[in-house]
Amino acid sequence: MWIDKHLPALRRHRHYGLLVSLGLIAATILGRTVLSGFPPFLPFFPVVLLSTFLGGRKVGIIAWAACTLLGAYFYQTAQADPYPDIRDCITVTSFSAICALIVFIVGLLDQSIERLQRERQRLDLALKAANLATWELRPGGELRWDDNFFRMVGIDPEKEAPTVERFVAMVHPEDRIKMIEGRHLMNQGIPPQPKDEYRLTRPDGRVVWLENCRTTVSGDDGHFIGITQNISERKRTEMRIKMLMRELAHRVKNQYSVILAMVRETRKQSHTSEEFERLVHERITALSRSHDLLVHGNLESADLLKLLFAHTDAFGVTDRVIAEGPPVSLTATAAQYVGMAFHELATNAVKHGAFSVSTGRVSVTWSVSEATGAAANFLLKWEEQNGPTVGRGDNGSTGFGSKVLQSLAPTAMSGIAEMSCPSTGLIWRLKAPAESVLFAHERELHNALPI
Repeated sequence: MWIDKHLPALRRHRHYGLLVSLGLIAATILGRTVLSGFPPFLPFFPVVLLSTFLGGRKVGIIAWAACTLLGAYFYQTAQADPYPDIRDCITVTSFSAICALIVFIVGLLDQSIERLQRERQRLDLALKAANLATWELRPGGELRWDDNFFRMVGIDPEKEAPTVERFVAMVHPEDRIKMIEGRHLMNQGIPPQPKDEYRLTRPDGRVVWLENCRTTVSGDDGHFIGITQNISERKRTEMRIKMLMRELAHRVKNQYSVILAMVRETRKQSHTSEEFERLVHERITALSRSHDLLVHGNLESADLLKLLFAHTDAFGVTDRVIAEGPPVSLTATAAQYVGMAFHELATNAVKHGAFSVSTGRVSVTWSVSEATGAAANFLLKWEEQNGPTVGRGDNGSTGFGSKVLQSLAPTAMSGIAEMSCPSTGLIWRLKAPAESVLFAHERELHNALPI
């Protein structure tokens, strides 16, 4: 309606209403003076109505009082008898009462319009918060959208009016047949499915997922009212969950293979069932530490420094580790195998290496460097210092830990590893392509940095 859309704008400056009221009163007085035969009260009714309508209740009360006095004056001057009688008093009183009723009714209309505006604002906020929009399909194919729907589909309401043909043309080709079939049912007065999901290509090229949450029909004349929701974020989340589930299934299979190899190799180096049980428990627990960090990284990545400390904390030697390197996040596969390597290195250091004496320390450094004419490489070094003198064969080169360090971990990351045992302590180096080790965001960051 025109009133509920434009009246609030007229009320923003109430002094304009007072000026208009004074102008109307002045014009009425002038007209009454020029046209002496004009009815004394009749011109003042529209003055009171327009003054109240444009200026509000307060301006209407002022106009009501002024028009009552002026009307009584003009009425009395038009009478032959200068002294008013009871009939004159009833006439003036009736005029004043009608004017008061006009002010009262328009005031009620004001309150209703204000309440309507507040409810509309609440509804608009609720629709925006829920990514909802409303539409209406009237008999004859006339389509109406609210402002939220225009924003949802990316059309300027000032430049383009909604039409069924325009809307169907924006629907993704793979979903268009479904929409045309639904439109055919609606033309016959038959409501389509209560919920219907489809893709829509906006004028800016962005594809959004929409869902008609509910459609109702009014009578049998093909009058439909619907609510549409933007479910693009939900669809992205659903696809992300599906991808994560597929990735998780793949990783679980890989984890099973790692555990089987771990059990098989541990059995070979174990002399008793108790030792076998203890070693398997320790190594599976080490895998679970890496997995816990991956869970915090949405099963996609794990921070290298946190991974290092998670495995050294299990032995209570984190305060004896010197870690140095840029903040990096490892891929899920790299986190799993680097974590296994840290566990085996820490285990060996506690039993035979730097952590077996109070003066021993371990330096762990890593970096990302650019090889000439090749992609970036990830470099990691574990170096034991101030530990016991290491002799030939002290690194347990035939055990499962050695296979993890020299074969399993570097192969899983498409890299190479070197392990040496100088008299100062064990040193393990890993070199692998950054794209096989670093999480995608970290790779982009390092590729952008000057080397």
